[in-house]
Amino acid sequence: MIIVALLLASVGAADLVRRPAGGRLRALELPFLAALSVYVLGGSMLGLERTGIWTLIPVMVLVMLWLTAQHRQGVSGPLVLAAGLVVALLFGQHVPRTEPPIGSWYAGLEIPPIEGLDVDVAALGLGVVLFLLQSANVIVRAVLRRAGPAVLEEERELQGGRILGPIERVFIFAMALAGQYAAVAAVMAAKGVLRFPEISRDPGDGTRAEYVLVGSFVSWGLAFAAVPLF
Repeated sequence: MIIVALLLASVGAADLVRRPAGGRLRALELPFLAALSVYVLGGSMLGLERTGIWTLIPVMVLVMLWLTAQHRQGVSGPLVLAAGLVVALLFGQHVPRTEPPIGSWYAGLEIPPIEGLDVDVAALGLGVVLFLLQSANVIVRAVLRRAGPAVLEEERELQGGRILGPIERVFIFAMALAGQYAAVAAVMAAKGVLRFPEISRDPGDGTRAEYVLVGSFVSWGLAFAAVPLF
């Protein structure tokens, strides 16, 4: 799972520092460097051997494809990322590793939520959170774009989703991981109540309701999709 964790963390870090400046090469320099730094430093701290550093090449190629696909505004980015995650799940366990250098430091942490939790699991959790913060927004927007330009246009009117969405996803992921499904249901119900006044002012073609429903279900689905990894 360590390669999956590093892949998600690299993509998440790249999107967190990415500026909305299209797909020009210079606009991708900082995100690419962020992804590269996360993978190299994370891999070193988690015991990735030098013979396993070759994984850096396909992961960085995938990150660049992910970043450039956002400029083309298609679904190729999410599809490429999904394929990369499948490959990482199937073959990542065969990458040679040593004892993680941060293992002893991590074991000495006296933090109740992570006490007794394996360092690899903690790294995977961090990678998922980094991905859910901003990269998941890219996938949600790609799905909304497929639903139609009119649906995506509602994003200008309901911009709170860009802020609430990441918080909502991380909370749902954490609560689902802890088995607190009542809290998850409460969040979903609260969002329905919060969005109802805006949906009720739908111009009449149903695009606003479709935007909220499609965006919410995709966002929640991404949060739930990460849970089986644990």
